[in-house]
Amino acid sequence: MKHLEYIDDYFKGAQTAPLHQQFEQRLHDDPSFAEEVTFYLSTQKLLQQSARAEKIARFRKIYNDRPATPVVAMPAKRRVWYYISAAAAIVAIVLSVTFLTGDSKQQLADQYIKQELNDLGVSMSATVDSIELVRSLYNKGKYAEALQISEALVTRNNANVKALEYAGVTNLRLQQYDKALAWFKLMADRGGYSNKGTFYQALTLIKRDKPGDLVQAKGLLEVVVKQDLDGREIAREWLAKW
Repeated sequence: MKHLEYIDDYFKGAQTAPLHQQFEQRLHDDPSFAEEVTFYLSTQKLLQQSARAEKIARFRKIYNDRPATPVVAMPAKRRVWYYISAAAAIVAIVLSVTFLTGDSKQQLADQYIKQELNDLGVSMSATVDSIELVRSLYNKGKYAEALQISEALVTRNNANVKALEYAGVTNLRLQQYDKALAWFKLMADRGGYSNKGTFYQALTLIKRDKPGDLVQAKGLLEVVVKQDLDGREIAREWLAKW
């Protein structure tokens, strides 16, 4: 595809203003070029995870392997409808790129876990109880040991919200999503102003990513915002991009 680099530079914002205007004028005047642009855009979702060089090579192969379509001069009236259809396709694709894909939702969840759940904070208490031991083990990356103690605590007393949180978070870090969801649901049921149980359920569903999980996660994030629960700022930010 002879215009690949040119089209790619336009959508990545690498062109100057005059070249930008030239591109848009050519899109309007040249049906063959408009077809190339539409095809380029339609392949972006498929190629978005690849490196730029890999994307170009793969896109070139897809384009070259497609069935040949003869270029036929169109009557003026038909050309107008062609431009309208091409424009509609471009708008639809651009809008779809604006919202989060499944992969970008995973990236947001991973970023949150890395930044907010890398450690469980430091207690100012001089007394070392079971909760503090869980926190210490978790912060040292000893998740299996932290999980054993936290789950023992909630088995004895499932009203202990902090133990429920630590059991859920540790299972989340160990990618044991079903168990994490169970603990976070119990945590949410306990209520309280600084209870992130509902938000954590949404986070876990995004990470698990089974069929229907993302829909359920979105619903939970909406609950967090609507009911002004802990985690509402992040939930509102994610929903704005959903």
